[in-house]
Amino acid sequence: MPITVLQSPYKTVEAAVFGAGGHGYINGPSGAACTRILKRRVRKEWELDRDYKGLQYTCVWGMDANERDRAERIRASMSHQTHMFPLIDNNIVKAEAHKILAASGIKRPKMYDLGYHNNNCIGCVKGGMGYWNKIRVDFPDVFARRAAMERKVGCSCMNNSVFLDELDPERGRHADPICDDCGIFCELMKGVTA
Repeated sequence: MPITVLQSPYKTVEAAVFGAGGHGYINGPSGAACTRILKRRVRKEWELDRDYKGLQYTCVWGMDANERDRAERIRASMSHQTHMFPLIDNNIVKAEAHKILAASGIKRPKMYDLGYHNNNCIGCVKGGMGYWNKIRVDFPDVFARRAAMERKVGCSCMNNSVFLDELDPERGRHADPICDDCGIFCELMKGVTA
Protein backbone atom coordinates (compact mmCIF):
# COMPACT_ATOMS: atom_id res chain seq x y z
CA MET A 1 0.00 0.00 0.00
CA PRO A 2 1.24 3.51 -0.65
CA ILE A 3 2.14 5.45 2.49
CA THR A 4 1.38 9.11 3.02
CA VAL A 5 3.41 10.77 5.75
CA LEU A 6 1.54 13.47 7.65
CA GLN A 7 3.31 16.00 9.86
CA SER A 8 2.34 18.92 12.01
CA PRO A 9 3.84 22.26 11.05
CA TYR A 10 5.00 22.59 14.69
CA LYS A 11 7.34 19.55 14.53
CA THR A 12 8.71 19.70 18.14
CA VAL A 13 7.40 19.33 21.67
CA GLU A 14 8.59 22.85 22.50
CA ALA A 15 6.71 24.31 19.52
CA ALA A 16 3.57 22.38 20.53
CA VAL A 17 3.78 23.67 24.11
CA PHE A 18 4.65 27.28 23.32
CA GLY A 19 3.34 27.66 19.76
CA ALA A 20 -0.19 28.25 18.51
CA GLY A 21 -2.61 26.03 20.36
CA GLY A 22 -0.14 24.97 23.06
CA HIS A 23 -1.24 27.55 25.64
CA GLY A 24 1.97 27.02 27.63
CA TYR A 25 1.10 23.78 29.37
CA ILE A 26 2.92 20.44 29.09
CA ASN A 27 0.36 17.84 30.12
CA GLY A 28 -2.60 17.41 32.39
CA PRO A 29 -5.91 15.57 32.83
CA SER A 30 -6.86 16.14 29.18
CA GLY A 31 -3.53 14.81 27.92
CA ALA A 32 -0.27 16.23 26.67
CA ALA A 33 -0.14 19.36 24.53
CA CYS A 34 2.26 17.68 22.12
CA THR A 35 -0.07 14.69 21.62
CA ARG A 36 -2.93 17.05 20.84
CA ILE A 37 -0.96 19.31 18.49
CA LEU A 38 1.57 16.96 16.87
CA LYS A 39 -0.58 13.83 16.52
CA ARG A 40 -4.32 14.19 17.11
CA ARG A 41 -4.76 17.47 15.24
CA VAL A 42 -2.90 16.10 12.20
CA ARG A 43 -4.98 12.90 12.20
CA LYS A 44 -8.26 14.78 12.69
CA GLU A 45 -7.51 17.17 9.81
CA TRP A 46 -6.77 14.18 7.56
CA GLU A 47 -10.00 12.47 8.68
CA LEU A 48 -12.08 15.63 8.16
CA ASP A 49 -10.79 15.90 4.62
CA ARG A 50 -11.79 12.26 3.95
CA ASP A 51 -15.19 12.75 5.62
CA TYR A 52 -15.83 15.92 3.59
CA LYS A 53 -15.03 14.05 0.37
CA GLY A 54 -17.19 11.09 1.41
CA LEU A 55 -14.21 8.68 1.38
CA GLN A 56 -14.36 5.50 3.45
CA TYR A 57 -11.44 4.56 5.66
CA THR A 58 -10.63 2.32 8.61
CA CYS A 59 -8.40 3.32 11.53
CA VAL A 60 -5.92 0.51 12.23
CA TRP A 61 -4.37 0.77 15.69
CA GLY A 62 -1.18 -0.93 16.93
CA MET A 63 -2.22 -1.37 20.55
CA ASP A 64 -1.34 -4.72 22.05
CA ALA A 65 -3.48 -7.16 24.02
CA ASN A 66 -2.65 -5.34 27.27
CA GLU A 67 -4.35 -2.16 26.03
CA ARG A 68 -7.94 -3.34 25.68
CA ASP A 69 -9.27 -0.55 27.94
CA ARG A 70 -7.54 2.07 25.82
CA ALA A 71 -9.02 0.55 22.66
CA GLU A 72 -12.51 0.67 24.18
CA ARG A 73 -12.05 4.36 25.03
CA ILE A 74 -11.07 5.02 21.41
CA ARG A 75 -14.08 3.10 20.11
CA ALA A 76 -16.37 5.10 22.42
CA SER A 77 -14.88 8.51 21.62
CA MET A 78 -14.66 7.87 17.87
CA SER A 79 -17.80 5.79 17.39
CA HIS A 80 -18.54 7.25 13.94
CA GLN A 81 -15.44 5.53 12.51
CA THR A 82 -14.48 1.96 11.74
CA HIS A 83 -11.58 0.63 13.81
CA MET A 84 -9.32 -2.39 13.67
CA PHE A 85 -7.11 -3.57 16.53
CA PRO A 86 -5.24 -6.55 15.01
CA LEU A 87 -2.91 -7.15 17.96
CA ILE A 88 -5.75 -7.08 20.47
CA ASP A 89 -8.02 -9.18 18.24
CA ASN A 90 -5.28 -11.82 17.99
CA ASN A 91 -4.29 -11.53 21.67
CA ILE A 92 -0.73 -10.46 20.80
CA VAL A 93 1.35 -8.65 23.43
CA LYS A 94 4.22 -6.32 22.61
CA ALA A 95 7.02 -8.90 23.00
CA GLU A 96 5.21 -11.23 20.57
CA ALA A 97 4.71 -8.37 18.12
CA HIS A 98 8.46 -7.72 18.19
CA LYS A 99 9.13 -11.39 17.39
CA ILE A 100 6.69 -11.23 14.46
CA LEU A 101 8.46 -8.16 13.09
CA ALA A 102 11.88 -9.81 13.45
CA ALA A 103 10.67 -13.00 11.74
CA SER A 104 9.28 -10.83 8.92
CA GLY A 105 12.60 -9.03 8.46
CA ILE A 106 11.22 -5.71 9.72
CA LYS A 107 13.60 -3.77 11.97
CA ARG A 108 11.96 -2.42 15.08
CA PRO A 109 12.43 1.23 16.08
CA LYS A 110 15.77 2.02 17.70
CA MET A 111 14.22 3.15 21.00
CA TYR A 112 13.32 -0.48 21.75
CA ASP A 113 16.92 -1.53 21.05
CA LEU A 114 18.02 1.10 23.58
CA GLY A 115 15.78 -0.51 26.22
CA TYR A 116 12.73 1.75 26.10
CA HIS A 117 9.25 0.20 26.19
CA ASN A 118 7.59 2.57 23.74
CA ASN A 119 8.61 4.32 20.56
CA ASN A 120 7.37 7.72 21.66
CA CYS A 121 9.19 10.95 20.99
CA ILE A 122 12.60 10.99 22.65
CA GLY A 123 11.89 12.74 25.93
CA CYS A 124 8.17 11.95 26.05
CA VAL A 125 6.53 14.27 28.57
CA LYS A 126 4.35 11.38 29.79
CA GLY A 127 7.35 9.42 31.11
CA GLY A 128 7.96 8.60 34.76
CA MET A 129 11.05 9.00 36.93
CA GLY A 130 12.79 5.84 35.70
CA TYR A 131 12.18 6.82 32.09
CA TRP A 132 13.55 10.33 32.66
CA ASN A 133 16.64 9.06 34.43
CA LYS A 134 17.33 6.81 31.44
CA ILE A 135 16.78 9.77 29.07
CA ARG A 136 19.21 11.78 31.25
CA VAL A 137 21.92 9.21 30.48
CA ASP A 138 21.06 8.33 26.86
CA PHE A 139 19.98 11.79 25.62
CA PRO A 140 21.33 14.47 27.99
CA ASP A 141 20.56 17.28 25.52
CA VAL A 142 16.89 16.27 25.34
CA PHE A 143 16.75 15.97 29.13
CA ALA A 144 18.16 19.50 29.47
CA ARG A 145 15.66 20.93 26.94
CA ARG A 146 12.68 19.34 28.70
CA ALA A 147 13.96 20.53 32.09
CA ALA A 148 14.23 24.08 30.73
CA MET A 149 10.74 23.78 29.21
CA GLU A 150 9.32 22.75 32.60
CA ARG A 151 10.87 25.78 34.27
CA LYS A 152 9.58 28.12 31.57
CA VAL A 153 6.03 26.73 31.97
CA GLY A 154 6.33 26.56 35.76
CA CYS A 155 5.26 22.96 36.29
CA SER A 156 6.67 19.46 36.05
CA CYS A 157 5.78 17.06 33.28
CA MET A 158 5.67 14.26 35.87
CA ASN A 159 2.60 13.74 38.02
CA ASN A 160 4.61 13.89 41.24
CA SER A 161 5.54 17.54 40.57
CA VAL A 162 9.30 16.95 40.87
CA PHE A 163 11.04 19.09 38.28
CA LEU A 164 13.45 17.21 36.03
CA ASP A 165 16.39 19.35 37.13
CA GLU A 166 15.64 18.28 40.74
CA LEU A 167 15.05 14.58 39.98
CA ASP A 168 17.31 12.27 42.01
CA PRO A 169 19.26 10.17 39.46
CA GLU A 170 18.54 7.06 41.55
CA ARG A 171 14.74 7.50 41.59
CA GLY A 172 12.23 5.54 39.55
CA ARG A 173 12.33 2.16 38.00
CA HIS A 174 13.00 1.06 34.47
CA ALA A 175 11.92 -2.45 33.50
CA ASP A 176 14.05 -4.83 31.45
CA PRO A 177 14.08 -4.20 27.70
CA ILE A 178 11.77 -6.07 25.35
CA CYS A 179 13.93 -8.73 23.74
CA ASP A 180 13.90 -12.29 22.51
CA ASP A 181 13.63 -14.91 25.20
CA CYS A 182 17.12 -16.26 25.84
CA GLY A 183 16.01 -18.76 28.46
CA ILE A 184 17.91 -19.52 31.64
CA PHE A 185 21.08 -17.77 30.40
CA CYS A 186 19.48 -14.33 30.73
CA GLU A 187 18.40 -15.12 34.27
CA LEU A 188 21.88 -16.33 35.19
CA MET A 189 23.52 -13.24 33.66
CA LYS A 190 21.37 -10.86 35.70
CA GLY A 191 23.39 -11.81 38.79
CA VAL A 192 26.78 -11.36 37.09
CA THR A 193 28.53 -8.01 37.31
CA ALA A 194 31.59 -6.95 35.32
